[in-house]
Order: sequence, then C-alpha cells, then structure tokens
Amino acid sequence: MASELRVNTLKDASGNNSVATSTVAQGSAKAWINFNGTGTPAARDSFNCSIHTDNGTGDYSLNFTSAFTDANGSFVFGCLTNSGSGDVRGVNNVPPTTTSIRIYGLNGSQSALQDLDYIWMQVDGELA
Repeated sequence: MASELRVNTLKDASGNNSVATSTVAQGSAKAWINFNGTGTPAARDSFNCSIHTDNGTGDYSLNFTSAFTDANGSFVFGCLTNSGSGDVRGVNNVPPTTTSIRIYGLNGSQSALQDLDYIWMQVDGELA
C-alpha cells in the first residue's frame, strides 16, 4: 500500500530552520564535496559524493552516492593551493556521467597537473 505525504514546508524537530519542499525537490544542490587533494585525497565534508580515485598528481575522480537521471546537470567547482605557486585552475575535460565526474588541477601556466589543497564541487540535477 503506497502512501503520500503532502506538505508545503519542512522544519527541524525544534520547529526551526524551515525550507519549502519545492527547494528540496528542485533548488538544492544534489551533491557537493570539500576535499583535500594533496597526499591521499580526503573529504572534509560532503553530501552524496565520495572520492573514488586519486588518478595521480592533480587528477581526481569523484563518485555520486545516488546516481543522476542524466549527465546534463550543472557542475561547478573551485580550487586553491597553499603552496604559493600562484594561479591554479580546476578543469574538467572528461564529460561527467550519471555516477561520476573527473576533476583536474592545473598550475597557473596550465602546463602541468598540480595537487590542490582545497577543491569544492557542487552538482545540481535530477536524481534517479
């Protein structure tokens, strides 16, 4: 027997921190991660995302815990290095899939891959 719950607003157990259900269904990030990309990459915090593989210097594969219906969502990320080596860039030249995305860190001249101290990524789309 299937049941249905219809509400306009969700609140925490204390009756605070309300959010419209439309925001939960359509407007919230469906996956995000903040991780350290040096040494053995490790997530500082995440939602629906895990570090799958350290593919080598500045090359990371991330998995989504829950798959997306397609790979046409919005993927944004930023990065930072503490090494004082100047400008760095986070790039993706491999199309994302419904279950993963690959991120590369490049040095300022874009001539070599570089490990990144901070990588932030957020994904929005429809979960399967």
